[in-house]
Amino acid sequence: MDQPMTDAPLLRHPLTHVRHLRGWSLSDVADLVRRRSGLNMATRREKVWRWENGRAVPEQAAQFALAAELGIDAQTVLYRPWPSWLTVLDAPPAIDAAWTPQTAADAMAECMEIGPEMDRRAFLTLSGDVALTLARAWAAVPAAKFAHAAGGGTTDAEVVTWIENRLAQLWHLDDLIGGEYCLNQARADLRLVIRLLRRGRSRSDIEQRLYRAAGELLRFSGWAAFDADRHAAAERYWHAGLRAAAAGDDALTGAYILSQMAMQHTYAGDGPTAVNLLDVARDRIGAGASRTVHAMLDAWQVRAHAVAGEPRQALRILARADAHWERRDVEEDPPWIYWMARPSTTIEVGMGLVAIGHPGTAVRLLEEGMAERSADYARDTALGLAAIAEAQLDQRDLDGAIDTARRAAETASGLDSTRVIDRLQAFGRRLPARAPAEEFRSYLSTF
Repeated sequence: MDQPMTDAPLLRHPLTHVRHLRGWSLSDVADLVRRRSGLNMATRREKVWRWENGRAVPEQAAQFALAAELGIDAQTVLYRPWPSWLTVLDAPPAIDAAWTPQTAADAMAECMEIGPEMDRRAFLTLSGDVALTLARAWAAVPAAKFAHAAGGGTTDAEVVTWIENRLAQLWHLDDLIGGEYCLNQARADLRLVIRLLRRGRSRSDIEQRLYRAAGELLRFSGWAAFDADRHAAAERYWHAGLRAAAAGDDALTGAYILSQMAMQHTYAGDGPTAVNLLDVARDRIGAGASRTVHAMLDAWQVRAHAVAGEPRQALRILARADAHWERRDVEEDPPWIYWMARPSTTIEVGMGLVAIGHPGTAVRLLEEGMAERSADYARDTALGLAAIAEAQLDQRDLDGAIDTARRAAETASGLDSTRVIDRLQAFGRRLPARAPAEEFRSYLSTF
């Protein structure tokens, strides 16, 4: 019962993905390493299996051999620890490109090429250092960097308003059902925005609104991909989204993207990177920005500090988050933050409190949040119940935990959210081998 909760989906190994793409077996990898390095690979597939399952790290000569076969230079192997250097094969292209409207348009177009193979990738392709480099590059772009040339005005305000209204509809649809349908709708709208921008015949103010809409569509697409356990695809959408937000001079959407990148790293167990990403977002928007947005950034940083093993910092940031909330002015809020609740009652904070050893407080605050939350937030309801179940399990309330988790599963049955199911499955793995637990695991296996 005392096993820690882990977010297993992000722990699938990049080597598994590389083998799948190349059609290699475990023995094939052992053979190519032996041929290129001369190392003794007598145990053959068993040795590679240990690499792929985190039981061992290949010696440097073996890594150099595999990198050479894949066309990755030795410097990358030296500066990115195993297995992160494998993921450079999938990293977003032109990550170091200049911040211009053209590179924003190019990044958006590349997102339209994301196919099923990338959709299935459940590991991160950007290391913590690379993610932070991208975030800091976005934050350093001057507000007046982009000049928007006036054109023939063929894209008028009515068209952009229609796109902006569609965004609001997507947000609320995602609250209800999540998943593939919302992502497909966002991609369809993004194609339209890309086509309008490529015409290059819009007034400067219309062009800026188009870039802002593109930034939010890409932010939303990354969120939908993250919720569906498609983490490499999410990174590409968010990379392009940062560029589009910069082209539209939209610092708040850029900060929102960084906050979701931070959440992704938190789920992957990389608390320090998440903390740093949130710090960059906070610094970029400045103290004068919406207090509700600051409350959100702080709330998500609570769990990041918890994952990083920093309970004192987590509690300090939580107090600051609630203080921002109490002093908020809704007139200053961007429309996308309609869902934000009092930070101490949010799911991420509840998970953070469980992680730093305060399950009783977590249950109380999460239940307060559940009571205040509309029934329209089905996915959040399921996640909240899952978090309460985890806290109850930490309190040794096995029957209560299983009952709450079953309610979460029943709510999740109408959703298309891999993140919710993954959370419940991780909970199920913590349960002892007793009849009620086996019944719950059997029920969950039907999803």
